[in-house]
Amino acid sequence: MKKISIIKTCKLCILCSTVLLPIIMAGHKTKASEVNVTDIKELNNALSEAADNASEEEPCTISVQPGNYKLSSTINLPSYTTLVFEDNATISCNTGDYAVLITGASDAVIDGGYFKGAGIFSKGGENITIKNTTVESAPDCGILVKNDNEQISIESNTIKKAGRFSIALMGADYKGSIEKNTITQSEDIGIYLYTSSFEGDISGNTIKNCKRTGIYAGVTSIDGDIKNNTFKNVKGHGIGIYHGSHANAIDGNKMDKIGGYNNGGNGDCGIMINGDEGKGKKAAPTYVKSITNNNIKNVTYSGIKLYSGPSGASDDSKANQDKTYVKNDIKGNILYNIGTYKHSKDWKKEIQKGGRYGAQTGIYIDAHARVYGDICQNKITKTNLHGIYMRVGAVAKDIYNNTITDIVEDGICINKKAKVTGSIKNNKITNAKLCGICVREGATVNKVSGNKFKKVGYKNIFETANGKIKKNS
Repeated sequence: MKKISIIKTCKLCILCSTVLLPIIMAGHKTKASEVNVTDIKELNNALSEAADNASEEEPCTISVQPGNYKLSSTINLPSYTTLVFEDNATISCNTGDYAVLITGASDAVIDGGYFKGAGIFSKGGENITIKNTTVESAPDCGILVKNDNEQISIESNTIKKAGRFSIALMGADYKGSIEKNTITQSEDIGIYLYTSSFEGDISGNTIKNCKRTGIYAGVTSIDGDIKNNTFKNVKGHGIGIYHGSHANAIDGNKMDKIGGYNNGGNGDCGIMINGDEGKGKKAAPTYVKSITNNNIKNVTYSGIKLYSGPSGASDDSKANQDKTYVKNDIKGNILYNIGTYKHSKDWKKEIQKGGRYGAQTGIYIDAHARVYGDICQNKITKTNLHGIYMRVGAVAKDIYNNTITDIVEDGICINKKAKVTGSIKNNKITNAKLCGICVREGATVNKVSGNKFKKVGYKNIFETANGKIKKNS
């Protein structure tokens, strides 16, 4: 595309409208102007002209040339405008929280640019693309989206040292994707979705050195997958689905060094699905369709945890029975070195000071949560408590073909009125220091069969007086 000045662009548009318009309309072709800018004044003039003249038939591209630009006011990106920042175009911002504002625009694109000191804010747009930018030290969010946004893409951006959330959807109706972004040193959550509706995938993102959870959804419906993301050194959960949120698959994510922020089960899991709203409050359904093929290692508490919460005076309360669940399977996950947090010898005093004593377990189904499908074909190696642990009215169908190795207590423990409605079968359990399979405290398992045990400390299969295995073969 030939680059022309703003004045020549205007003359060309007049010429096209009088001479070439019939030809263009007949061929359904689109004209476009492209403007090069080298300073802030030129940029502001180009944006003003685009706001007045850019259209679907005649979109505008503004190309910001290499150099250092100092913004003293927010860039308002109009419709039908592509704002391209060439390599080594650096924008220092003294504009408050946001350097670029996209409000009610259509067909607007930001491509590239190094923004230091402020983020990017899109509100109520259609066909919006934010890609290849670098946002450093934004005081609030690196990229924030609110209101209705149709066909929006946040792709291949780098967000560093965001003061709050790196990428956030708050009160947004979002149809598009969040993919291939790199997030480092977020002061809070990496990707935050709250009171929003999201239609698309969150995929291929890399989240490192965050002070809280990597990806968090609260009161948010996700019609898509959370897949193939990489998490490293994240102090909260890797992925947290909370408070009436739901998603399709959590699949193929890689996690290393997860937890340490809360020092307890409520902030230190690889994957957490939690519908609990607090004591005495009823939970809304909180779920994912499946949890599959994730590789999770070096986690302070549990690798995968579901928690519905009794929300009553005792564990026997069924106020939230089945409000937190997996619709299909927990399958094919690899979990290694789960439960790295080491409590002090006087851990009760540690809890009184704000620490937590939670289950350090590979797969943990707790407090009336349910797996409607199976827990199967997972590989769990080296945990500081159990391999698979169910308690307080939790329910699952079948637990089969799991490989569980180097466990401090039980390979599989079913406890406190939890139920396995199908079978615990064909699992391989090696080097469990207590029991291979333990059923106790009012828990019920329909059938146990075909499991293989090696180097079990106490008993391969242990059923206490008030635990029940209906069929053991």
